[in-house]
Order: sequence, then C-alpha cells, then structure tokens
Amino acid sequence: MHDQLLDHQGALTGKDLIRYAGELGLDTGQFTRDLRNHAGQAKIAADVDSADLSGVSGTPTFFVNGKRHQGAYDIDTLTSAVNAALQRAKLLKKAAA
Repeated sequence: MHDQLLDHQGALTGKDLIRYAGELGLDTGQFTRDLRNHAGQAKIAADVDSADLSGVSGTPTFFVNGKRHQGAYDIDTLTSAVNAALQRAKLLKKAAA
C-alpha cells in the first residue's frame, strides 16, 4: 500500500484508497470500515507529534545515534555516518573507563 500511495499522490480519495486495497487483495469491507472509523488515528497523531518534536519535515529522515543526519541519503554516506558515530561511541567508552 505504501508504494501505491506514493505512486498515486494525486489520487488519494476514499474511493481511490479502497480501490488500491482491493488491488492488493485486502479485505475491502474491513478496509472501508477502518477508514470510516478512523482506525489508527491516534497512532498517526502520535507519529506526527513525534516527527514535529524531532524536527522532521519530510521523508526520508534518518537519525544516527539519536542525532538527525543532515547529509546525503545514499548507502555510502549513511554507512560513513554510522561508522563515525560508532567510533565516537568507542572513544567515549574508552575515555570513561
């Protein structure tokens, strides 16, 4: 469903969502009831609040060791950021010992 929603950002009416659910083989009756009953609304609101508090304004957003990653999102850059955080953590641990 995630891919469907991203691929069809201009077509997200209730009817569109139900059609996508059917195309994916979901139970469209249950899906329709969940839409009407706003199932998951509390979880979504909590996620939005968490994103706001973290300074997240879009996706993807990455955090490395609790700090927001400001660089590129390619695998090499992210790997370097993780490795640098690991080295900092090792140095801090060694200094504390």
